[in-house]
Amino acid sequence: MGRMARSLRCSLAATGAWLAISGCGSEEPPLDTGVGQLGGPPASELPYEPCAADERVGQFTIELAERYTRVGGQVYDGVVPGDVPIELAAEGECRLFSSRPPQCNPLCMPSLEVCDLDNTCRPRPIARDLGAVTVRGLLAPVQMRANDVTRGYSNPPAPRLPQPGFQPGADLRLSSSGGEYAPIQLRGWGVSLLLGVNNPVLVRAGQPVLVTWQAPEIAGPAHVHINLNINHHGSNSEWIECDVLDAGSAMIPSGLVDALLALGQTGFPTLTATRRTASSVLIEPGCVELLVSSEVTSDVSLDDFTSCSDASDCAPGQSCRPSELYCE
Repeated sequence: MGRMARSLRCSLAATGAWLAISGCGSEEPPLDTGVGQLGGPPASELPYEPCAADERVGQFTIELAERYTRVGGQVYDGVVPGDVPIELAAEGECRLFSSRPPQCNPLCMPSLEVCDLDNTCRPRPIARDLGAVTVRGLLAPVQMRANDVTRGYSNPPAPRLPQPGFQPGADLRLSSSGGEYAPIQLRGWGVSLLLGVNNPVLVRAGQPVLVTWQAPEIAGPAHVHINLNINHHGSNSEWIECDVLDAGSAMIPSGLVDALLALGQTGFPTLTATRRTASSVLIEPGCVELLVSSEVTSDVSLDDFTSCSDASDCAPGQSCRPSELYCE
């Protein structure tokens, strides 16, 4: 959904909707683990609305891993141009992307400037303070303040979050008190731990790539985001991303796979699958999103290809390329 479609989602309390946009209200309810007093539609009916890459200025995450639950985020005063990829091809729910090389001439000052999408130098985006950021719906209350140096947010060491930090289906709500920008409010839904992702993932020319995982009892508003990268150590960077329903399996189309293979492979390719919900809101410089996620990274098996750290990983008579980390 584009910026204009998201920009006015603020509904009156009489409709029962929860305020979900910057500036819709600055008063914060008392810090606790409950969200019932906030009302609104069920969290299971939330739309899936991540920020578009060319609008994203910030992200907060509630990450569920096997051994920990982590909350954090950061918001900038502009889009970071290097985070906006070029779309090379698309098929179904999948896209082939390439990183955007800087083309500014003369070169920008590295510490102060970035090369913008129009190939002109502009000031490097700076992280900003949103005031106190509170997350409700967890099994322990979390209130965060921006780091004095980085302006990043992370859950404090005390009180310590239990593990898991929230229950499946939890109604999770993030709000800021207001700092350099007006207060924001975002919602998420408690995903379950992502399990059973196939490992290794087989990538073969002329064939679609099958990705499987254990489907949840209730998918709710969650999708599974897939990132296939077979050229981590190459001079150019391309990858495939897919956003699919959380149904237990997905196919990456063979046409995109062949296009990715033609762009080169280097050692230790990976596929990362992330079960996540996504909501977003507009503030003055752009879009801020909240992701509630559980992530798994699998190895990738390529035809006639061996990754290596040194020559001992390779067959007799082969050597290990020191930068690309594969045997030849």
